Amino acid sequence: MVPSAPSQALERSMESLADYFKVFSEPNRLTVLETLRPGPLNVTAVVEKTGLSQALVSKHLKLLTIAGVVRRRPEGSLVFYEVIDKGVFQLLVQAKKLMLASRRQQLDALAAIL
Repeated sequence: MVPSAPSQALERSMESLADYFKVFSEPNRLTVLETLRPGPLNVTAVVEKTGLSQALVSKHLKLLTIAGVVRRRPEGSLVFYEVIDKGVFQLLVQAKKLMLASRRQQLDALAAIL
């Protein structure tokens, strides 16, 4: 059976969404993102604030830029990185809430068993 065009479109849409969520699936990347919350920073400042290596910070900033979450802005000899849409932080807060609610449900279920 051949999938219909609408189901193929839905599948592509879900794949794109899954790819977008993968951007947020790495703890160091989330740390870099959180460091940019107050405003634009250059790589050196991100390295100082996170304690991560320069190579690691540069890698994560590149991936965040490719994903369209962060933009780079050259300023003289420096390049500053900033979050394009601060709504991404609301997404992360909501994800934390969902995760905590899920963990509470798991603990309640375990407590009921014991």
